Amino acid sequence: MTSPPTRGDLARGESHSARVVIVDDVEPNARLLAAMLEGLEGARVTVVTEARQVVDHCAVETPDLVLLDYRMPEVDGLTCLRRLRDSSANQDIPVIMVTSDDSADLLREAFDAGATDFLRKPVDEFELLARSRNLLRLRARERALTEANAALERLAGEDPLTGSINRRRFMDAAGSELTRATRHRRPVSVALFDIDHFKAINDTRGHAAGDAALVALARLCREAVRASDLVARLGGEEFVVLLPETTLLHAVETAERLRAAIARLCVEHQGDTFSVTASVGVAQWAAPDESLDDLLRRSDDAMYRAKAGGRNRVERAESPTEGN
Repeated sequence: MTSPPTRGDLARGESHSARVVIVDDVEPNARLLAAMLEGLEGARVTVVTEARQVVDHCAVETPDLVLLDYRMPEVDGLTCLRRLRDSSANQDIPVIMVTSDDSADLLREAFDAGATDFLRKPVDEFELLARSRNLLRLRARERALTEANAALERLAGEDPLTGSINRRRFMDAAGSELTRATRHRRPVSVALFDIDHFKAINDTRGHAAGDAALVALARLCREAVRASDLVARLGGEEFVVLLPETTLLHAVETAERLRAAIARLCVEHQGDTFSVTASVGVAQWAAPDESLDDLLRRSDDAMYRAKAGGRNRVERAESPTEGN
C-alpha cells in the first residue's frame, strides 16, 4: 500500500522538492521515520508498505532517496533492492538499508546488492537526517551536473543565432539517417539553399538586418517542414533541409513550397520591413555508394545553377552518373 506524501518545509530557492520513499511493511515504523524526516528541508515523503509495489512506484515517481527496511514478508529488503537495481530507471537512486541486524555479513550483502548507505535500528533521528541530507545533496548536484551537460550538448549542436541545428549536429544526424535508409532501402533527399544577394542586405541595411533575415528564414523553414525533417544552418546564409522518406520528385515539390514561402516572407527590423528570396538545390541520395559529402556537393552545384539561372528558383541535382 502506498500512503499519501507528507512534506517538510521547502528550502528557500529550491525549484525541485526532494522525493523520499520509505519502504516498510510495518506502517507505524514507516510513519515514525516520516515524522523524523519532517526536519529535512524540501522533503516530500511517501510511505510504501508493500515491497512488491516499490519498483513500479519508483519507476513512476523517480525518488531522490529510498529508505528500505530489511525484514519484510514475501519480499525482503535485499530482494527488493536487487529488483530496484535491475530496473534501468532506478539504478542510480540512493538507497539506505534500515535494519536491526548489525552483522558484518548482512552489511556486506546489502552493499553488494546496491545499497548506498546503512542505518541500524533503533534509528537515531540526527543520524537519519544527516545521512539523508548528505545523499540528497549529492543527488541534487548529480542532477544539476546532468542538466548542465545536457544544456552544453544542446548548445554544441545548435546555431546560437537562429536556433536551428548547426553543421556538426546535422552531419551526425544525416549520417545516422543514411545508415537507417540503407538498412531499410528507403529514399532520402536534401534541399540546400541560401539567401539571394545576402551581402547586399548586409551592406545596405547593416549586419543586424542580415541577422534578422537569417532568424526569420530559419523560423519559417522549421514551421513549414514535417516533424521528421531536419533544418540546419550550415554557415553564413546557407541552410539545408534533410528530407527522410522523400524521393527527388517530392523533394522538389517541398523545396518549391519553401522557396515560395520565403519569397512571401516580410522581415522586420527596427521598424522597417524587407523581403528576401532564396535559391535552392535539391538532390536525392544515390544509395548506397554515395557519401553524405558527395550528396551535399551535388545539391550545392544545383543551388549555384539556380543562382546562375536568375535566382529565386529551384534546381534539381544531376545524378552521380550524369555528373561523370
